[in-house]
Amino acid sequence: MSLFSGMLLLIPLIHPLATSIPQPNDTFYVLDEVGLLSESTISTIISTSQELQSKTKAQIVVVIVQSMEGQSVETYALDILRDWGIGDTDLDNGLLILLSIDERVSRIEVGYGLEGILNDAKTGRFQDTYMLPYYTAGDFDQGILNGYLAFAQEVAKEYNVTLDINNPIPYSDTSNNISDVPSWISILAIIILVLIFVTMDIRFLNGALLRLFFSIIFSASSGGGSFGGGGSGGGGGSSRRW
Repeated sequence: MSLFSGMLLLIPLIHPLATSIPQPNDTFYVLDEVGLLSESTISTIISTSQELQSKTKAQIVVVIVQSMEGQSVETYALDILRDWGIGDTDLDNGLLILLSIDERVSRIEVGYGLEGILNDAKTGRFQDTYMLPYYTAGDFDQGILNGYLAFAQEVAKEYNVTLDINNPIPYSDTSNNISDVPSWISILAIIILVLIFVTMDIRFLNGALLRLFFSIIFSASSGGGSFGGGGSGGGGGSSRRW
């Protein structure tokens, strides 16, 4: 064997293959390798994404995998967004909803063209409100559909187009009846508790607790400092675990 031939054989060892990601199927807009989605949800995603693409050139794609095989969710999602060519090439208005079951992680990856309306904070909030509670309850089908509808509505609003879709449904635990209490009752209860606290403090402690409270507030406000935001991968996005 020549020296040149031996070097060729060593190339795969010293230059690992690029990130292994799934490839799109014929439907493009949905790839469910685990079989979590119902036919109804798949149909809704495909038809809505087709309509959204025709009206705005934006594309929303859902990918569900069993495992990312040790790869980071940020790199994995960004590779799919780029390699699949999600969104218009010039507008960079693609959005990926990624779910990996073994790692129990969800990722929203957003192209630069949509980052203005779907920044990291908003994509995270959408996941927390519409998706993660359903994942925790084991209802991945409704969680994915909810998140998809929320993002589709937001993109459609940005482009001033309408889509004939349902509104996303925030998760509601029927065993928790606290949410059934009118908000004004909750506010009134808080006010009463505060008044009781102030009265007891003034009567028995000569307002010592109030003075301590205000001294802490004033010292904290004079200390300065701020908390900055994080970075983003690609255009932006957020990750959540359940």
